Amino acid sequence: MNLEERLAARLTGVVVVVGVGNPLRGDDGAGCLAAARLRGVPGVRVVLAEEVPESHLGAIADARPDVVALIDAVDLGAAPGSVALLERDDLPAGGGTTHHAPLALVMEVLAHMTGADVFLLAIQPQSTFLGGPVSVEVATAAEGLASIIAGALATRAAFGEVVRGAVAEDSSPC
Repeated sequence: MNLEERLAARLTGVVVVVGVGNPLRGDDGAGCLAAARLRGVPGVRVVLAEEVPESHLGAIADARPDVVALIDAVDLGAAPGSVALLERDDLPAGGGTTHHAPLALVMEVLAHMTGADVFLLAIQPQSTFLGGPVSVEVATAAEGLASIIAGALATRAAFGEVVRGAVAEDSSPC
């Protein structure tokens, strides 16, 4: 099953997309870039959490999500712009990211708080240097991932699934 099929199967009910990363560090802002492209798309609540997704746990839980999809730049050991869907168990428990709280822990807490299906959409960065630009490969991947998510949400709406929670939270400037 490819990524589009996997997302179409999992994006059900109330969907919250959380953009994670530092937009001032080049490709590290990939999660915020992809999530920001989903602003205004019916059927999704967008939270731009930048480097502190743990600061947005209450807002995410308040949406009563069925699904929480975090998007972040992750070193997959793959070509820049590669995308993978990762489960909490796929991530190192104690770190592996540039964020204050490890994403595996954030995912675990969100799953416990909400009972939602929580997963990570990871984009392989090329460079995360402070002040660096987003690479073409990562920008293209972020745009493509946002299009896949928007398409999956549009397809479910076309088939009559009740969609609620279509509010964008502009929690940061990314």
